[in-house]
Amino acid sequence: MAFELSKKNILITGGTAGIGLAIAKRFVAHGARVVISGRRKEGAEIAEQIGAQFILADLTREQDASRLFTETIALFTTLDVVINNAGCTGEGGLIAEQPLAAFDRVFDLNVRAAYQVLHLAANYVADGGVIINTASIAASRGGAGGSAYYASKAAIISLTKTAALELAGKHIRVNAVSPGLIKSDIWQGSTPEQWAQRSVPMQRVGSGEEVAAVFQFLASDDSRYITGAEYLVDGGFNAGEVFTGK
Repeated sequence: MAFELSKKNILITGGTAGIGLAIAKRFVAHGARVVISGRRKEGAEIAEQIGAQFILADLTREQDASRLFTETIALFTTLDVVINNAGCTGEGGLIAEQPLAAFDRVFDLNVRAAYQVLHLAANYVADGGVIINTASIAASRGGAGGSAYYASKAAIISLTKTAALELAGKHIRVNAVSPGLIKSDIWQGSTPEQWAQRSVPMQRVGSGEEVAAVFQFLASDDSRYITGAEYLVDGGFNAGEVFTGK
């Protein structure tokens, strides 16, 4: 079977909602043994519903990140794949107005915690394993009012490439997936559909399941010659400006 995941032991950070949860559901459905982590105690019930395990962890705390890996290894003995997915969008704000504390909150989770997960994964993932970082189409763009988020995702792409070089000797592949406009909790009641109609060549918002399918490919042995790469799942958004002829 293509993109086989059966018998693989997989850790997904930020796996209790949005894209992370979509990945977890898909991986479990394809036979993987999955641990999801998150900061909400409700994650235990979510994990039970989808057939996964749950470990409560706030990845901005170094001790929580370390415990997450030791407890995952205690459950599985070995670890084949880490999905480095936990992140936030932050409050937003113009550079001239945004307090440093707001910038720090985004970088603490999106970059510092992601780096900590990479650091631990480099030591816990078995030779021949896989690390996949969740980036964003924001990584290659600017966005007024979103400086911290955009910069944090650019950092993830840089870390992906560096980690891929450093871990190639252990045959550990490191790649990134950059979702575009995806239906998710982060929109908090707003509707990105009109934005998609104007800006996305495919003229629609994507689904978590469509993003999860790319994660499955990269987690599988079928992608064994791919490392240091970024995969855009954006309906063509980054290809260029949509020309309507009007």
